Amino acid sequence: MDRTGSLPQTLDEKKDEEVFQDLPLENQLDAVLRSDAQKRLRYIFLSENPEELVQRLPDLELYLTVKEVEEKDSIELVSLTTPEQFQYLLDLDFWKKDLLDPAKILHWMGILLECGEERIGQFVHSADPEFLTLLLKKFLHVTKQEGEPTETLNPSLFTLDQQYYVAFKRPEGRIVFQRFLEYLYHFDNENYRRILESLIFELESDLEETGYRLKKGRLADQGFPDLEEALEIYRFVNPDSVRGERKGSSQAGLQDLAKPSSTFYPAFQKEGTFFSSVLSQATDSSDQVRLRQELAALTNKAIIAEPVESFSPEDVRQVGARVFHYLNLGLKYISNQDETQASEFLRSLPLQKIFQCGVGATLLLKRKAEAILRGPWLGGDRDNLVFLDRPYLDIFEGVLKKRPALYRHGIQGDFKDLLDLREVEKSLELIETVVTTLKVEMKVGPQEIKNLDLSLCTPKGWREITLSTIFLTSLANQILHGTFRFEAIDGTRLRDLLSLVFERGEQGKGAVRMKVRKGIKEWIDSFESDEEKRQHLLAFSDFCCDLLEEEYGKIPEGGEIDPRFVKGLLVCHEGFPA
Repeated sequence: MDRTGSLPQTLDEKKDEEVFQDLPLENQLDAVLRSDAQKRLRYIFLSENPEELVQRLPDLELYLTVKEVEEKDSIELVSLTTPEQFQYLLDLDFWKKDLLDPAKILHWMGILLECGEERIGQFVHSADPEFLTLLLKKFLHVTKQEGEPTETLNPSLFTLDQQYYVAFKRPEGRIVFQRFLEYLYHFDNENYRRILESLIFELESDLEETGYRLKKGRLADQGFPDLEEALEIYRFVNPDSVRGERKGSSQAGLQDLAKPSSTFYPAFQKEGTFFSSVLSQATDSSDQVRLRQELAALTNKAIIAEPVESFSPEDVRQVGARVFHYLNLGLKYISNQDETQASEFLRSLPLQKIFQCGVGATLLLKRKAEAILRGPWLGGDRDNLVFLDRPYLDIFEGVLKKRPALYRHGIQGDFKDLLDLREVEKSLELIETVVTTLKVEMKVGPQEIKNLDLSLCTPKGWREITLSTIFLTSLANQILHGTFRFEAIDGTRLRDLLSLVFERGEQGKGAVRMKVRKGIKEWIDSFESDEEKRQHLLAFSDFCCDLLEEEYGKIPEGGEIDPRFVKGLLVCHEGFPA
């Protein structure tokens, strides 16, 4: 094996298998953890000790593997689990919030029956009686015959002892639970009678409440905290203050590990390349144990903190990726992307604190966006955000979310890198600069726009007017009338405007003349001395010019122009069809 614990790969698959079989169990386990689901199966069943290998798998990794392989393979895996591992699988997959999912119950109980009598017996004797009763209560209605029958019983009722009679609430449940009851009756008659007796008297709602409480307790024992503790990872920590913290040695979360914690490092190292690179350089064995444990604990907290209804593999993997994204962002931020500094922080800070630094960096952006929203132009009214063009609207609304999100090309994602932070920060600064310019230099604000009579204009509603519409309409008035002001332009002058704005290329497509772009720059230079703000205004003017080219540049010279089908300008023309 190499220093990462990976198996050497050759072109000879048989030789690779022989290498794996010669490895000590610890190294076999490491190889299994670093493989995808299908390879894991192959390795497990190559081992001379497949049962021990499965039972030493971290529970979450076992769950993901079982969910990702075919059902026949999952049966083989489940048949090798401990009763505690099997209960863990049920706890993660049975519940939708605080309610049991009947379809999942049938699926898993069917798998259990295929695993054989020994595994069924282990489950019956290890499961909480209330939990087992609840599973059956979802599918069975039980009545008890006392004394001699006085009337003919419904022939559809199922009985094994002519004392307890079972009606199946769901036809699909009969195949699974009739087999289960037959097992109980023949191999554990005492439990059979106890369970059926409780099914007569127990209320399903009480059983479900108890079952959910017990499930939360079991998951807490497995390292899944309650929601309040889990949400702590999203508490604001100012990453700027953490940079100056004295570096020592982190002792956070050191506990005895009976088996390795879930290792998301191989699967997600590409999701946080800086963090992963620094993490791979940790050579001290005590640091490795601590970091592995903290990474597992942090991932467990993130899973609980996410508003997901079930522990689907896709949900879990998205959360795992998010953990790496924030760790990557936080470590880059506090270390200024210096790997030596980052290594010191990794030794001295709990991973949760580094994660919170990543979250904190995004919350600092949110504070900036909230300040702009409260500013004199937007006036604290979220309705006014409709004036922002896309993608600026998406970016702004993404940052304002409870947990700030990065929108790029219309897709929501995580902040992963300092470049992401800077990109959004620049967009916020651009928005702030543009709206300030509208307020101060052009005396245009949301209220003035909302008060306009747009009955003879295109667009007809103020919600369709954006910052680019204001800018380009003002530019059109400058070109046509010599005054940079926001006022609907006469539709009869559109052709004149386009001939003055565009020069035509070989294909006839219009491109904004350099003379026009130079005029915009001179106008900006006339009132803005701050270089950074000037650059923001120039970037926005380029955005607007590109929009004008996209919308109007495609119209052939002299062609028909209908403002209803293009955007970018506020046009007034009584002659347009209603």
